Amino acid sequence: MRKPTLLLATSVLLSACHPSAPKYPWADAAAPPTQAHAQVHTLNKSYSRSSSHVLVREIASPTRAALDFAAYHANFMIAGEPPEAPPPPAAAADVSHPFRDLIERPTLSADVQATQLSAAELGRAFAFAPLSEYLLAQHASGAEALEELGSAVRSESWGGSGIPGVPSQAISELYVHRGAAGQPELWVKVEFAPWFRGLGPLPDPDRDGYPEVYGRVRSDLAKTELVAAIDGDYASKVLSPAEIRTWANELSSYWYPSFNTDLVPPGPSWPDAQTEPEIKRELAGLSVQAPTVVMRGKPQGQPTYAVFVVKDLAAAPVAAQGGGKALVLTKTALSPAPQTAASAVQAELTQSGAASWQAWSDQLKSYANVAKKRLKASAPAIKGLAGLDDFLFYRTALESTVSGDLELQAPGKNPLPVVVEWQRELARLGVDFLFVPVPAKEEIFPDKLDAALAPLVGKVVNPWQRKLVASLAEHGVEVLDLLAPLLAARAQPAQDTLEPLYQRQDTHWSARGLELAAQLIAARIQRYPWYAQLAAHKRTYSTRDASFTRAGDLLSRLPEAQQKRFKPETLPAHQVVGPNDALYEDDPDSPIVILGDSFTGVYQLTDAEHAGLSAHIARAIGYPVDLIMSYGGGPNVRHKLLRRGEEALEQKQLVVWVMADRDLFNYWEDWEPLHKP
Repeated sequence: MRKPTLLLATSVLLSACHPSAPKYPWADAAAPPTQAHAQVHTLNKSYSRSSSHVLVREIASPTRAALDFAAYHANFMIAGEPPEAPPPPAAAADVSHPFRDLIERPTLSADVQATQLSAAELGRAFAFAPLSEYLLAQHASGAEALEELGSAVRSESWGGSGIPGVPSQAISELYVHRGAAGQPELWVKVEFAPWFRGLGPLPDPDRDGYPEVYGRVRSDLAKTELVAAIDGDYASKVLSPAEIRTWANELSSYWYPSFNTDLVPPGPSWPDAQTEPEIKRELAGLSVQAPTVVMRGKPQGQPTYAVFVVKDLAAAPVAAQGGGKALVLTKTALSPAPQTAASAVQAELTQSGAASWQAWSDQLKSYANVAKKRLKASAPAIKGLAGLDDFLFYRTALESTVSGDLELQAPGKNPLPVVVEWQRELARLGVDFLFVPVPAKEEIFPDKLDAALAPLVGKVVNPWQRKLVASLAEHGVEVLDLLAPLLAARAQPAQDTLEPLYQRQDTHWSARGLELAAQLIAARIQRYPWYAQLAAHKRTYSTRDASFTRAGDLLSRLPEAQQKRFKPETLPAHQVVGPNDALYEDDPDSPIVILGDSFTGVYQLTDAEHAGLSAHIARAIGYPVDLIMSYGGGPNVRHKLLRRGEEALEQKQLVVWVMADRDLFNYWEDWEPLHKP
């Protein structure tokens, strides 16, 4: 995980190494800035961007703008790792046309008092990154120019070479200023990474370890329509508790691939009994009542937290709904069917003509060679890889497809013993279990990674994933296999052209992909002996067409020069609707638990909402299900369920564990057994 104190040490060391580095082309600050945001306040007064591991903020009025500012402004959690070898400063830094002249050079100053911004305008700062993405998704006039501005700042190398995927600086905040004639102006704050020394030691007026400079955006970018879009719903609409919940889920999902973020169910107060002792020590006695959002990040080693408290929302914290009377079914004999997947995988091995798993893998060297070549061609910091036809791929997922034998991973990384242990624990309690790995996009769309892989469409490209399925079956674990049905569906070119099974710009599946998975899971549920009892309580659901527009979670992880090629996608969804035309809600009291990662959260808790995997399973079986979800935490999401206690778990009839199969390889956090040896 990131070690904040290392950032300052790196900065000081580099300053000492390059005392003669070129001078920056703007004025120093006369005094530290004092203006605070009017709607956002940091509650842990000892907070330090460079050394803290917890951030607690209060939001007076929960507009999207205020919530985004609370999340993005000077948040230690989302700071990138410093490069192992920062580039030396250029022999002669080029400061003649900074940021492609999209920020007016004469206005650049480290002193916020030298800008034309009033105290009220400074107190209404907007977090630039989420604002830019919001405006693009809304197709606001001028949004593309704002995106170009952000790109110009991130890609500025000052005549040096830079580091691919690791910008030296970025716009952190944007301000709207009204000139004397009422003509709007846009001003920005640019922050530099603590390790950057390409311009010599830079002024850091707010003393947070991240040097800054302010400047006015070129006048033709400050379109009246753009400013009106900023001042519209983004800045003025107060979000409801349900909308805040959606915002939190979208934020955690979006941050996860880079920062390992997840949401913790908020209780009456925080910190609570589950909060780590070191976090409580850092808070020095601070306790907040009715926290609205509790986000846990990078839970390797020392945990980190960002906590948001919406003022006057104490009566309605953002949490899952529920609390009704649980439907408890009469237990029937457990009826796992591990042989179904085992037989299918054995048939695949036989059809390949290979005598062993290794021989089958050797047959697929064409795929492995292309995948490894793509991985080698980009820096490890680049997590997004561009393919064909606007498809983007996730570096971690691609790595997993050329991982080798998953069962030969080091202790803590091998999923087999942990999944088997979980199945046996549930069997002890009389609960059926279904394990559902979700294939990586690369497995379904190899031809979109490279045209040379077109002959592999519809075929297995990673036999080692299939070997794990067979091994789980040998230990009595039933695996519901999604790979074969998804490969078969991909072979329907007309449907696939209309709506691919996975989102082009995102790591996750599309509505078509998740609905296919829901049908398969529902069909298996309906074959359990106890389902007849559940069917006696059947409810009728229908669907409602919806759509949403967003940039996928991979777009911002592309190299800077490639990002401008892609625009936000508009995607269809099918919301599930129950009696009285009410949108479907998951039910914590259901006898069926869907335990999962972000593949169960997309479309259900984010974007269209009420249109995810759990909703469509419920529609197919005629009864709501209980969704317990952890962004990126598929291997260890079990602990969220276990916190309810053994008695609550024993009342469940079935646990369906859905997780991305990419996490079966080298998961960033060890697989935690229930009982440590």
